[in-house]
Amino acid sequence: MDHVRIASVPFVNAQPLTWGFLRGPYQGLFKVSLAAPSAIPDLLRSGKADVGLIPSIEYLGLPGVEFLPQIGIASKRRVRSVFLASRAPLEDLRSVALDANSRTSAVLLKIILAHRGLRDVTYVEKAASLPEMLREHDGALLIGDAALAADATGLHVYDLAAEWFAITGLPFVFALWAVRRGVVLPDGVRPFLESRQIGAANLPLIAREAAARMRLLPASIEEYLRVNIHYHLGSEEARGLDLFFRQASEAGLVPGHRAIQFAAPADREPAQAGRHQR
Repeated sequence: MDHVRIASVPFVNAQPLTWGFLRGPYQGLFKVSLAAPSAIPDLLRSGKADVGLIPSIEYLGLPGVEFLPQIGIASKRRVRSVFLASRAPLEDLRSVALDANSRTSAVLLKIILAHRGLRDVTYVEKAASLPEMLREHDGALLIGDAALAADATGLHVYDLAAEWFAITGLPFVFALWAVRRGVVLPDGVRPFLESRQIGAANLPLIAREAAARMRLLPASIEEYLRVNIHYHLGSEEARGLDLFFRQASEAGLVPGHRAIQFAAPADREPAQAGRHQR
C-alpha cells in the first residue's frame, strides 16, 4: 500500500485531528480526502478508504472495522456545534428537520426527546439551512460548521451534549477514527496521536483560517476547539459511548448492539510532537 487512505469530514472540528496529515510531517504517507460524515461509512465498506472519521453510531452498522484507541471528538458539557433550535418550547415539538450529515446526532436527539417524554415527533432530513428547516417544521437539528455559523437569535436552543450530560452525567462521543480490519498502519496509531498533538499546537492558526471562511471571530472558534470539544478518549468517554449504543439499541433506533472493539493498544504519545508546528 503506497498511501494509507484517510477519509475525514470538512468541518473545523476535525482539523486538529488531521493537521499532521494535511500540513505536517505525514503528508507523504497518508492521503486524506474529505466527505460528508454520512458518506464515510460507505467509503470504508467499499474499501475506498482505509481509515475514516465516522459518526459514532455508524460503528454498529460496520462490522468490519475497529476504532483507533484514545482518539475521537467528544464533549463533556456544551458542544455548541450540535443543537436543536425550535420556535416553541421542547414540550410543544411535533416535527423536526434533521441535518442529513450525521445519523449520530439524529439518534442522540431521539433518545433525549424520549427521556423528555416526547415520542410522537416526526423527522424529515433537510439541507443544513436553519431558516429553510424551520419554514415547515417546529424544530431543526444542525451539526458542525453550519451549527456554529447559524443565527439562532429568538429561538429555543437545546445543546445536545449538554442535554446528554444532564441525563447521564457522562461526556458524549460524536466521532472516532475507524480502521478496516486487515489494514496495516505505518507505526500503528502513533501518527494519529502525533497528528492530534500537532493540531493542538496549531489551534490559533486553525481558528483564524476557519473564522475567515465562516465569517466568525477567531476567538470564538478557538474557544470551541479548546473548551467545548476535546480529542482524548478515556474511561468516561468509553462509558458514555457504550451507554449511547445500548440506549440506541434498546430504543430500536439501530439494528442491534455489538461490543466496542479497539485496534491494537496505542504506543505512548510522542512527547515532542510540537516540534512539527508550521
